[in-house]
Amino acid sequence: MAFWTTKKTKTARSAETRKAARAVSRRRFLRGAGTVAIALPFLEELSLAGRAYGAPGDGVPDRVVTCFFGLGLDPSWQRDFDGPLAPYAPFADDGAFFSVNVGQGDEGGAHCNTSTVVFVGERQRSVNVAGGPSIDQKIRAALDPTAPTLVSGLWWRRGACDAQALRVYNADGSPRPPVKRPSEVFDRVFGAVMPEPDPGTPPDADLEALRREARIQRSVLDTVLDEYRHYRGDRSPLGPASKLKLEQHLSSIREIERQLAPSDEVIDMGGGDDPMAAGCALPARPSDPPIADYDRFTYGTGGAAPSIDWREFQQVYRLHADLWAVALRCDLVRFGNLMFESAGGHTNLQGSYSALGESTDFPGDSQHDSYFHGNQPHHARLYQHFAQSNIAYFLEQMDDPAFPDANGETVLKNATVVVGTEYGWNHSKENVFHAVFGGGGRFRSGFHTDRRMNAIDLYNAIAAGYGLSPDIGEASGVASEGDASVLLA
Repeated sequence: MAFWTTKKTKTARSAETRKAARAVSRRRFLRGAGTVAIALPFLEELSLAGRAYGAPGDGVPDRVVTCFFGLGLDPSWQRDFDGPLAPYAPFADDGAFFSVNVGQGDEGGAHCNTSTVVFVGERQRSVNVAGGPSIDQKIRAALDPTAPTLVSGLWWRRGACDAQALRVYNADGSPRPPVKRPSEVFDRVFGAVMPEPDPGTPPDADLEALRREARIQRSVLDTVLDEYRHYRGDRSPLGPASKLKLEQHLSSIREIERQLAPSDEVIDMGGGDDPMAAGCALPARPSDPPIADYDRFTYGTGGAAPSIDWREFQQVYRLHADLWAVALRCDLVRFGNLMFESAGGHTNLQGSYSALGESTDFPGDSQHDSYFHGNQPHHARLYQHFAQSNIAYFLEQMDDPAFPDANGETVLKNATVVVGTEYGWNHSKENVFHAVFGGGGRFRSGFHTDRRMNAIDLYNAIAAGYGLSPDIGEASGVASEGDASVLLA
């Protein structure tokens, strides 16, 4: 009732109504047939509509993303950018680098007894059940409990424990399983094309088969072209800069579709002089790059996991990274994990890889056995350069200045990205590499520290940066081993 107590003239209210109608909300979508919706990045016209949905006063939502890689780093590789960490050099001013201890894990064998500790800190309840939430979910529950979470990545693992490929945990320690297929991530982020059946469809028809056929006939972008052309046209509420940004945004989605479906079968978008349509063809159906079995969660020991060229592995991982970057820009995802290989690293990579002025031939069987159990630091160093270069690729996509947040900063600078692994060198539970990037001004950056600390000390500092009580470890009796307050701004 109080909302209407302020008196305004009919003319004033009418003007405000027209202004609101022209506004482009942060949660604005391009909508097409069926349930397709493509979210928009931040556009300057957002200022007409107010701040971002569910975001603080500056219009920037809280985002916490963890990035995992397996098998750990030698302590001597963690102090500079001359080795495996070289890909992070462009982000040196945005990152803080730590070596933590994860000795509280004791359930299961190697890699299992630390898998449920990474990004959690609490002592595990069982081999596949964590002692509490992962840091992203702890912050989500406190600040933004309805915000969307995404868990994805690429890995193959042995049968020791599921936790080797589980990185996001709820408050009760139960895991959120990751998605491996890029096409499934694509559908979750942008919405699958699921049109309602025609009214004349027989009642006993296979509706899912009909919908699947409909998806084959058109791409996600095809379904929103009419609305896109409206926003590009003369009557659009968008200015020239926002029109260009919209075009770039949809072009990035189109490129992901192309990679998901390298196909000669295309759909003619038409559009005449439309800059989006000119010289552009969309695939008829998204499909995943043809690598080994996506759907099997576990393989046996030894050489049972499939062999895959490192370039193919990288192609699929970077598709995940591209999808993540667009999802974060568009506020479709705020929390979760992007995984580069499981704990233990049992993908059987093959092919010659060169970096740091050196080269190695990936063995075609497990790097875990050949490089780490075999104590071959030269080859392990290059393998980890490969891993870090791909995580750095994700950071680069988040740091794209073409897609600033409402405060003018990049997604990387506003979000908090926590990178971590399950071990130090060769199964040591000490000197376990972690890094924190971005943080939206909550954290100090541009340094590496040798301070001794437990994982809970670092995770509590991250939680404190978001105004949460630093109580990680209390539930399972894990004691602090040092002071990570050096992270706090």
